Amino acid sequence: MPRNFRSNLQNRAVGRALALWRRESGLSLVEVSERVHWSTAKTSMLQNALIPIVDADVVALALAYRISNERRAPVVLGAQRARDPIKFDLLTGDASSCVGWTYDEVESEASHVRAVALDVLPPFVRTSEYESALRHVQVDAMLEQNHRHYSDAHRARVTSHLTEGPSLRLDLILGEAVLRRPIGSALAMADQLLRLAALADLPGVQVRLVPDEVGAFAGMTSFSQLSFREAVFDDVVYLDTLHGGTWLEYEHDRRPYAETFERLATVTLGAESTAGRLIEAAQSLKDSAA
Repeated sequence: MPRNFRSNLQNRAVGRALALWRRESGLSLVEVSERVHWSTAKTSMLQNALIPIVDADVVALALAYRISNERRAPVVLGAQRARDPIKFDLLTGDASSCVGWTYDEVESEASHVRAVALDVLPPFVRTSEYESALRHVQVDAMLEQNHRHYSDAHRARVTSHLTEGPSLRLDLILGEAVLRRPIGSALAMADQLLRLAALADLPGVQVRLVPDEVGAFAGMTSFSQLSFREAVFDDVVYLDTLHGGTWLEYEHDRRPYAETFERLATVTLGAESTAGRLIEAAQSLKDSAA
């Protein structure tokens, strides 16, 4: 493994594509190695994005797996972009031709998610009614972007990772305004808050509330910061924007969000007080509906 190597999101997207190709082919690591004439360790490291992936390796594996030129092209371009995404984007003016990635693909690799929700709840904690109501009021541009591509199957996997072990940690900081902003009917919102209170009891989950009395603070925006077990994977920050999901990979871009999360964590209510506020808000909504 190259010294000081860091696997960026583009390199990891290429690795996921290579892993998918091998699963589709049904070939074992040994069988692949015999076809491309390199070690099984290299194939494993390539599909796990633990080493730089060059376009020549992508072509060799595409031939071994009998991948069509149409499917191979964006992965080859992705390998080229992964070397230097900034330079690639400046020269080509567009990264959409490269193999991409979704939020849930990156989150499925994470070991720790730190999220700040000041406007709406993040996808993982949403009930189906909350999700449906939110999509109903979103502008068409956001629906077309389908930012997080968050499936029910992925939500179930995340729940298992938070409960069995757990192998994933979720730290969620909520603004109190989220409790008062009804998404859908009063009963649907009450159910959502009660679900959130129940999720806070999972071993891998911590939910904390920033009370209104804290007042305004710098950087009032929602975001998610994802950390990973692999030493070659740096933290990344994800932002939902109107033009699509924005990923921040460079340390100087990520630092303000990490610092904001740390500052907010010092002014939140404790777990018990947060749960009490959630249940109180849910009951108030139920009472108003009655």
